This record gives sequence, C-alpha cells and structure tokens, in this order.
Amino acid sequence: MVPYIKGMWYLKFKYKHSDCIYAPKLQELNLSVFFYYLGHYLKGNYVFTSAAQHLIGDQGSIKKYINYIKNHKSIVKIEVYNNLIFTVAKHKRELEVYGAIYQPIFIYPSPAYLSKDGFEVIEIACWEKEPIQRLIKSLKKNKTTTYFEILSLINRSMEDMYIIRLLPKLPEKQEKAIRLAFEYGYYNFPRKLNLDRLSRIAKVSKPTFRENLRKAESKIIPKLISK
Repeated sequence: MVPYIKGMWYLKFKYKHSDCIYAPKLQELNLSVFFYYLGHYLKGNYVFTSAAQHLIGDQGSIKKYINYIKNHKSIVKIEVYNNLIFTVAKHKRELEVYGAIYQPIFIYPSPAYLSKDGFEVIEIACWEKEPIQRLIKSLKKNKTTTYFEILSLINRSMEDMYIIRLLPKLPEKQEKAIRLAFEYGYYNFPRKLNLDRLSRIAKVSKPTFRENLRKAESKIIPKLISK
C-alpha cells in the first residue's frame, strides 16, 4: 500500500549571486521578469537549462535586454516572441549550486521572479525535506552567493500550484494598461490606487484607460480559468 503523505515541503527564498547572467542587466535596464524553468540536461562539462522569460517594463529597455541575451556567450539558443523569450543557457557543471537546484526530485510551483533590484525570488517543493535542506546548504556555501534569505520553509498542501500557460498577445495599449494596473497595485486588496490615478500615469483619459484595461482582462481571464 502506498503511504499517504500530507502536503509537500515548500521552500521560498530570496537570492542573489554574482555569476547570474540575467539579474545585473535587468537591474541596469529597470526591468523585471517572471522566469519559468522548463528543464535541463547534462552534456560534457556543462549543465544546460531551458527557460521562458516573461519580461516586464519599457519596450525600449526590453529590446536592449533581448539584444544583450542574444549576444551572451552562455546563451546557446533563443526564440523571441515580443515580451516572451525562450532560452537555453549553459552553466559550468563544476559549480555545485547548479547541480543542487536543478534536481528531478524538485517541483517548481510558481515561476521565479527576478526583480528590478537584482534579486531572485524562487519557490521549490519536494516530497522530502532532505533534498531541500541540501539545497539550502549548497546555496549558503556557494562561492558566488552574495545574498540568501529563507522566506518560507514549511510543509504545506500544493493546491494552488501554478502551471504555465501562454497568454494571448495583446495590442500595445492594452498590454501597457494591464501592466500598469498590476505594477501599481490596482489588483491588490485593498486597492492601492484607482483608475483616475492610473489614467494620469498612462497619460490618457480615464475612459480610454478603462477600455484598454477591460479589453485586456477580457482576453486574459478566460485563458486562466477555462477548462
């Protein structure tokens, strides 16, 4: 009989490391990104990692970031779809941290978030606690780690796991409206600011901003909740 295990071990941590190829450029260009880990493989002396990056910020800065990534020696493959890019990156296999974090035993319940200030917030789940403890130890002693903070380490149910779904392409004005709404806390509870303030930030009339926002929501929400 298979033993019943209630919940998984869940780790959420804030991290910064000097050998990150993404964070310094994101910080320089005032961008943030949702980073979706898609898998990895080993070849020779390298660990190759596949990921999707959903970029958030000024379109001009996004173009500069994409150009930087295209020319980086650690990026071996790239596909670009507006603000969404797919990459394959190579990392030296001798660095223990990459072997520790990219484990088949781990589940990634949410995309990592790389903020404008150069920090990464990563969530990992596992049926057992020991692999997570090994990861924490590895991150702490990693020679390139410059900041490490455990935000949460608990045994919990994973009913709210995020599964990546590609969202529809939005016209520029609609995308700008929904990004501003998100970034300025319009969807927070309580709401941080209203449509009047958002329309002034966007430098358009309130009716125009409301229309762009509602059209964006009407395209995105069905994708999130449809069966």
